[in-house]
Amino acid sequence: MRYRHPSALIRRSRGRSLIEIMIALVLSLLLLGSITAFYLTTQRSTRTQEGLRSIDDGARWALSVMGDQLRLAGLGRVDLSLLSARPVTFDGAPVQGCDGGMADVNTGACIAVANANPDAVTVRYLRLDGSLSSMTDCNGRAIPVARGTAENAFYLAGSTLMCRGSDGATMAASRSEAILENVQDLQITYGLAQDADSVNVTQYQPASALAAADWNRVVSVRVCLLVSDPSAVNADVATSFRDCGDNVQNVADGRVRRRFTSSFALRNRVG
Repeated sequence: MRYRHPSALIRRSRGRSLIEIMIALVLSLLLLGSITAFYLTTQRSTRTQEGLRSIDDGARWALSVMGDQLRLAGLGRVDLSLLSARPVTFDGAPVQGCDGGMADVNTGACIAVANANPDAVTVRYLRLDGSLSSMTDCNGRAIPVARGTAENAFYLAGSTLMCRGSDGATMAASRSEAILENVQDLQITYGLAQDADSVNVTQYQPASALAAADWNRVVSVRVCLLVSDPSAVNADVATSFRDCGDNVQNVADGRVRRRFTSSFALRNRVG
């Protein structure tokens, strides 16, 4: 039998130990890397879900405020002596929209030329004594008795959805309040009936496509809000979303965005 010096056996044993230690270290690093990647992925997913929940809650609230007002549009006194199908006395258009926003929110005047900026809309209805729903404006403030007609304007100021209410003696004296922050776009189209006596929508058009007489044909309003989460889920990573024009957009800022669309019938117009 061949004799081996004990030192050779020790060196061989040490060599095997070093290899085993290196293998263990590599495996540990791989495992640690996998755990870290899983943690980061889970964290981003959690932040994404939290952002989407926050966006959903805010958008639903904003649309409910707008919807409540749009359902009141054209509210007037009922005169049963009228022979029309809808014996409601209300003068003027229940809604008045602006393509590309308002030049002056204190008067509701539209920007002269339609553009790609967020839209705006003014909702009008009578203040009726004894009707709790019509005695407060879009901000929950009382409408002065002397004023008679509510004229609530929804528009974007920067990235905040605002409503100028009807709590003042005039439009200019009424206060604006924030409805929802981090709104990147507001687009509104109007469902037109065939004529002033019809109630079925034949087409949806932007405000710029409507003549003055067409506003009395509006029986439905479609609202699209594009809302974003202010916190970046993963900075400098592109996120994809569909805008209010149904176009796919990619923005590399890591922010989650979602559009919300709802249609509201003008109940006082459709009877």
